[in-house]
Amino acid sequence: MAIHKVVGIVTIIAVVFTIAFIAVATADRDPAPGPSSIVPCETAKITTVTDIESHGTLTESVAYHLTLSSEDINNSLGDEERVGEIKYEASLAAVDGFTWYTNTFVADATSAPNLADEKRIGYIANNNSLTAWLDATENVGMSRVFEGNDNGLNDIGGLCPFQQGQCIPASCTEVAAGSQQSRVTLVSASTKTSITVTESPRLHYEIDARGNDVRGYWADDAHTEGPYGVGTVSAGMKVSSTEGRTCTNNTLGPYPKAGTMTYSDVITASGMWKFSKSMTYQSQIPSVGIPRQWPVFHTPA
Repeated sequence: MAIHKVVGIVTIIAVVFTIAFIAVATADRDPAPGPSSIVPCETAKITTVTDIESHGTLTESVAYHLTLSSEDINNSLGDEERVGEIKYEASLAAVDGFTWYTNTFVADATSAPNLADEKRIGYIANNNSLTAWLDATENVGMSRVFEGNDNGLNDIGGLCPFQQGQCIPASCTEVAAGSQQSRVTLVSASTKTSITVTESPRLHYEIDARGNDVRGYWADDAHTEGPYGVGTVSAGMKVSSTEGRTCTNNTLGPYPKAGTMTYSDVITASGMWKFSKSMTYQSQIPSVGIPRQWPVFHTPA
């Protein structure tokens, strides 16, 4: 990451990350290996931490792409193969104003969540400028393709004589979420992203955007700007999922469909607003009849 300062203008350039990993083993949400997950043999991890105060103009652009496979990354799907993909893109342009920006980005193919991002943006436009505003866009996505498994679970529970050889059918999932702030002149906003594809697929995205209240009290010493954000803000999620009915036995297909599901939700507020939205997709990998007691508590997204 490089930072350049030119007469009050701060420009941040984030490197575009494109990473492809090939996995040779599998692991379920439990510590023991399972038939529906991907454990990469790569150990690469990316962490970036940003903390900036700017009087002037601040820009940022980030892109990340991760592809995982339990076999070989190509244009075909092998027997019992699992393929996962994560996409993340974000852009920020805060023009001619006071901006406070913090961001922590972590990408880790070896542990869940495989991508975690938290950012906070505070912005007040220069009242003397005719071209002062903030634009911010964040898109997150996850895809997961599973050819199916007819050998049941590979953990201790799978040794139960009543559960051996249970079927986990094929499935295909695509999830996308994100938010956008446009021509905003006052805002204190925070976003949070969490994506997992190596274990039971999960995507979580949330945004909280408002004006100069307690969350953004630092922005105006006089505290006169009010509790509402000003401009336009949007957030939404789209989901497409298809699940099979039966398993194949060491063959590719046929794949009878058990059901399909689509979901779409986009909301926009313009003018003055307090805006909050949280969205989560959690895949319900079949338990194939084995009671799952562990864990009692899950780590918050």
